[in-house]
Amino acid sequence: MTARPFAGLRVTLVAAFNSRYHRSGLALAAALAELGCEVRRSEERLRGLNAVLRRPLAARLGAALARAPADVVLVFKGTKLAPGEVAELKQGRGGRWVNWFPDDPHQLGVSLALGPAYDCFFTHDSSSLERHRRAGTRAHYLAFGCDPAYHRPLDGGARWRAPLVFVGSRDLARERIARELDHLGLVAWGPGWPRGPAYGDDFVRALSGAQVGLNIHQHFGEGGDPARYGTGANMRVFELAAIGTPQLSDAKGDIARHFEPDREVVLYRNLGDLRERARWLLGDEPARRSLAAAARERALREHTWRHRLEELLTVTLR
Repeated sequence: MTARPFAGLRVTLVAAFNSRYHRSGLALAAALAELGCEVRRSEERLRGLNAVLRRPLAARLGAALARAPADVVLVFKGTKLAPGEVAELKQGRGGRWVNWFPDDPHQLGVSLALGPAYDCFFTHDSSSLERHRRAGTRAHYLAFGCDPAYHRPLDGGARWRAPLVFVGSRDLARERIARELDHLGLVAWGPGWPRGPAYGDDFVRALSGAQVGLNIHQHFGEGGDPARYGTGANMRVFELAAIGTPQLSDAKGDIARHFEPDREVVLYRNLGDLRERARWLLGDEPARRSLAAAARERALREHTWRHRLEELLTVTLR
């Protein structure tokens, strides 16, 4: 029987519960339930009658906690909750309040303002930790993870097959890199690209169909903003690993905490490095198979959302 180390812990999860986009809210709720928590969802977005009546998140969350008190309130990002509202809700409803902020350092000014209001604050970007601690935040590092039920090998047929695939939003830095790799058969999916976005299982099919999955973090390289680049590994690092697609990623500092370079992931530091490593991987099928198998095994063993939430709750309840 699977261990349920937090059986009976009452957790209210504040997030966007969207089955079409990257699904992190739904995955976090499922992982908490796997750990034995009694999970109650509080939708961050205005939907349905709440949108008609314009009920703000703080009012909706306060009413939910009045009906069903929580031992832990876990807020994923939480830009729709002002620090003063968090303080008022904590005083009136109790419990441990936790923020897991997914956008450091891109929105570091926002997270620095939010962090001190919470009992614990988690960021996936280790380079942001010291700034948070200087601001009075009880800050901890926590990487992203994967959802094995969703991020899995999925053959979508010929439409989704390509030598090199990038899935992510289009910006000037990424567009410049894509042009340089066009001769290698790069296919790009996402907002702003000609093919458009790939959501739901199409997202998984696009990554599964690649011989090599290309990861380009925001603000990488020429055209990016060095101050907003940071060290944190994005979700794609863990998603590609779980899907079982060999990954070629820019060398974000925190990646090597979780995957072994050249055995589980291949890293590049500049455009010339990227071109060279892409050619090598595309021409070496045994290397691709080895990378994919090793990364998938590591992801399922150490890097699921369940692993992350077990760590988060352990730190929170110390």
